[in-house]
Amino acid sequence: MKKISIILILLFSIKSFSQQKDAIRLSDIKLCNLTLEDLKQNDADLKQANLEEMNLCSDEFVEDGRFENRIGYTSKLYPGVIFQKYHKDLNIIAKIHLSKDFKGYLPDGTYVDLKTIQASEIIAKYDSLDIWTSRGCSDYLGINRNKEIYFYVKLNQKKKPRYPIDNKYYSEQQIEGIDIVSDCYSIQQNEQKIQPLYIVDGKEVTEKIIAEIKPDDVDSINVLKEVSATEKYGEKGKNGVIEIFLKKK
Repeated sequence: MKKISIILILLFSIKSFSQQKDAIRLSDIKLCNLTLEDLKQNDADLKQANLEEMNLCSDEFVEDGRFENRIGYTSKLYPGVIFQKYHKDLNIIAKIHLSKDFKGYLPDGTYVDLKTIQASEIIAKYDSLDIWTSRGCSDYLGINRNKEIYFYVKLNQKKKPRYPIDNKYYSEQQIEGIDIVSDCYSIQQNEQKIQPLYIVDGKEVTEKIIAEIKPDDVDSINVLKEVSATEKYGEKGKNGVIEIFLKKK
């Protein structure tokens, strides 16, 4: 029963963000689960800000259809962090841009201080990188790891020839910004595949309804797995079933 109680607490708890005073830990921020409403709940002074997209053309002609381009949201709780939405009409946060004010830990635990770090330090930290990628019309060159973390240096327009890239020169340049992106579509598809069946007082409900139930209103919880779940609920129960019984009013 204790284990079930812990599951219930996790279901109804709102995840809070925690960071040390001088070092933000981005592993605490779950992209594609975090929403704009979550940010506003944690910081009433959340502000919308214009954003330079370092991987896009400076003339703003090219767009990245995955995200709301050139618009982000800043919070005093996360200096140097700009949150971006997944698509224009959805409030899910799917991308983070780190400006020169950022000092903290990337999702993989790598510490960076963007006021001082050079490209050579990034190259030395990781074994496999795609180095010096660019759309050709951007003002920046990029280094990326697994197409999830992108590091940018300023392109020197006066340096001729542009190609082949002068690795020594650009390795000595400072990192001007970092993008951290997540494929929300894949994450959402996987979550849908493994989502359990929720039953409240004998009726099938959505996860949204579950989140609205107050813990004090719950009388008991029954968790069904594998055969016991499919025997009672058929194919719908293949990912497990959580039965919740409310107190009688």
